[in-house]
Parts: sequence; structure tokens; C-alpha cells
Amino acid sequence: MIENPIVIVGAGPVGLTAAEILTQQGIPVLVLEKNDSPNKEWRASTFHAGTMELLEPTGLADELLKRGLKAPKIQYRDRKTGLYAEFDTTLLKDETKYPFRLQCPQSTYTQVVYERLQQRPIANVRFNSEIIGISQDEECVTVKIQTPNGVEELQTPFVLGADGARSAVRKLIGMSFEGYTLEERFLLVGTPVGFDQYLPDLAYVNYISDPDEFLFILRVPEAWRLLFPVPASVSDEEALKDENLQLAFQRALNTNDTFPIVERMIYRVHQRVAGKFYDGRVILMGDAAHINSPLGGLGLNSGIHDAVDLSRRLIRVLSNENNANLQEELEVYSNVRRQVALNHVKEMTEKNTSLMKEKDPVYRLKMQQQMAEQASNPESAKKWLLRSSLISAVREQGIGEPPKATQNN
Repeated sequence: MIENPIVIVGAGPVGLTAAEILTQQGIPVLVLEKNDSPNKEWRASTFHAGTMELLEPTGLADELLKRGLKAPKIQYRDRKTGLYAEFDTTLLKDETKYPFRLQCPQSTYTQVVYERLQQRPIANVRFNSEIIGISQDEECVTVKIQTPNGVEELQTPFVLGADGARSAVRKLIGMSFEGYTLEERFLLVGTPVGFDQYLPDLAYVNYISDPDEFLFILRVPEAWRLLFPVPASVSDEEALKDENLQLAFQRALNTNDTFPIVERMIYRVHQRVAGKFYDGRVILMGDAAHINSPLGGLGLNSGIHDAVDLSRRLIRVLSNENNANLQEELEVYSNVRRQVALNHVKEMTEKNTSLMKEKDPVYRLKMQQQMAEQASNPESAKKWLLRSSLISAVREQGIGEPPKATQNN
């Protein structure tokens, strides 16, 4: 189909998903990762129904089901007054084979895909390899790579940038990345101790409102995770100290107990979207193209959707299916995925953040009452679940569907 492999920059979940789909169709890939292994940090941990459906043809959905926990309920709580809204994902049982959120760390997913790629001769994953230069013409892209043995240069039909929020690929093509960064940072800490023994009837996914210190509590197979904001006045080092993490657990769970800590991570929260998701034959995916607050579990999922969408388009172009036109395919990819990032992902994450940190007590109560009414009505609850699970985004925008102009020819 092609002589030189497609270069994918970034061996995270998004880049490896693209590699998985392309190599399954006989398209060779070279994945470049600047670190010495796939990222082992747990990071994102929710796989939505819309994502499971897209991964099903690859066999990855079944692999995730073996390793993850099914979360059938999503709770909204107030730090002082307790549970005020609960969404039952089984309302989606007639809409999808996956009427739940699947809780599984992205590091587990990344390792599964990496191991599968190792079994394919046309998949080459190179670590300690950083892209430092890109030039292109209408036919191919020339990339420069910094390796432990020096600088290498090679040609490829496409470069797929899946190298995260600080994307070298995005910077090398000079693409804008407009948006904003929150003043506060988020701290994520995990423990194997069950939170449900402190908060009765706690679900696996919980958003907890508090104007001073909102919380996000969720369960993964390895641990219970607590996410909360860090004020701008507190340094990373101070926030990550054991004694302060213990205080955070104790405040969240109303206890004096101490907890073994199995993970800790602090990071800045951004809402940014690239001006365009491609330039010529260089294409952006995942956090390289759009980043958002983790409150909603949409970042990892929308990135995987990018990978599926783009891979399907490249397969169509390279196989000359229905005379697929590269420019049209990439323009539709950029427009559709950018609109999802702006109008769907950004809206959902900002709404969740606002609900959890609203300081005005009257408006906060009003927002909570609206959420409670939505959750208690099966029809409105189902509509909310279809949207939060990304099923609506897939159905409304499509994933990898041919451009209408091509379909009409």
C-alpha cells in the first residue's frame, strides 16, 4: 500500500490507537517516543460507551473489559449536604452494548496496545527518539529525529502528532493553540483503601461540590482516587507532602485515619484547541490538538475518537477507496473533530467544573436542583447520559465518515 511507514509521534493511548488500527489494515507505522517506555502514569481512567463502541472492531474493547471495572452509576454530591443527583447508566441498555463507564487507567490500555503492536512486523515503536524537524511537500514529509546515536532523517507519507499538550509536532508546524489555563492546579492522589466505608453508597464516579475545595472521587481496579484543586499560593512541593495528602483524605472522608498512598500527581488544567488540526500532511490528534479539564473524563476518550476518525480516513485514502481525496478527508477531520472539542468536550467539562466550584450559595443550590431534576427524569437523564458518554457526539458528527462531496459523486 505504501513503502515508507506512517510516522506517529507519541506512544501514548492516542498514538498507539492509531497505530493499532492502521497496522490491522496492513499499513506500516513507525511510532516515535521521546521517553524510554510507554507512559506508566495512571492519568485518565474512564472509558465511555461511545469509545468502547469505536474500539470494538479492533478487539480492544474486549481487552478493556477484562481489566476494568464497570461503573453503572454517576453521582453528584455536595460536600455538606450529601448526594443530590445520581445518573443510572443502565438507562442506555437499549442504546449500546456498554451501558456503563469502564474504569481502567490509561497506562493499562497503553500497555495492552503496545504489547499487541509488538506482535506485528509492520509496527515499529522506537523509544528515546524525539522529533526535532519537519519539512514537507505535496508528496511526503521529511522528519529529523534526535536519537541516542545522533540525528536521523527519514521520509514518510504522513506525520501524526499525538505527543501531548506540549506537542513538538504542533510547535514545529507553527499551529496556534488558543484558550486559557486555570490559575489553580489539580492534585490527584490514590490509595487502595475503600472510600465507600467512609461515604455510604458511594458510586465509582463522583463529583462533589464545594466552593472552597471541590472533589472528584473515582474508583479504578488498583485504587480509589481523589482529585482536588490546589490554590495558586501553595507550591507543588508543599501540596505533594505526605502530611498534606493525608489531610486531604481526612477532610474528604471525615476521618482521622491515615492512608497508604499508591499514586500522586499534580498538573495544570487547560482549555485549549488548535486553530486547525492539520497542515499539509502533518496531522494533530488528542492533547496535541485539544486539551481540557479532566472533570468529565472526556480528554482521553475524545483523543481516541480522533485516532479512530483519522485512521479510517487515511485507510480510505491509501486504498483509494471510492477515489477518496486526501484534502477533503483532512478538512472534514479537522472541522468535525475541532467542533466536537469546542462545542461538546469544552462545554461538558466547563459545566462540571462550574457546578463543583460555584461560590454563590443561591446559584449553587439552583444548579444542584436542576441537576437533580434532570437525573430523576428518565428521559432527560438518558439524554444527559448519551451526551456525557460521547454517544451523541459520534451519532451527530460521525467518526471517519466520507466527506459528503465524495459521497455525492
